[in-house]
Amino acid sequence: MSLDIASFLLHTPESEKTTVFIHIDEETVIPYEALLVAQTRFRKLFITLEPKRRYLTHTQLPDEEQPEIDFLQEYEEVEALLEDAGLDGIHDGEQGILYHNLLYLLMNP
Repeated sequence: MSLDIASFLLHTPESEKTTVFIHIDEETVIPYEALLVAQTRFRKLFITLEPKRRYLTHTQLPDEEQPEIDFLQEYEEVEALLEDAGLDGIHDGEQGILYHNLLYLLMNP
């Protein structure tokens, strides 16, 4: 059963979503919602809900005030973060979390 994105986002905790601003050109910026799908001790993996899904990470190191935000270009990086978050259990000494948002994305492509 498909669930529309507006209803899903209404019930998603604020800590599990963010807004990504994609710059089309110098004047055009389009906001897209992104869902948190995996988290390790220092990194969070988000997936945008635009038609062209993009993966981005927020990396928060203990001695840094602001997180570093990066778009991932290689799917191997996405797989590695999912493994670190618990897709294959504890990996590289990291205990992570996979979120139910991942299931939503799989069920609603």
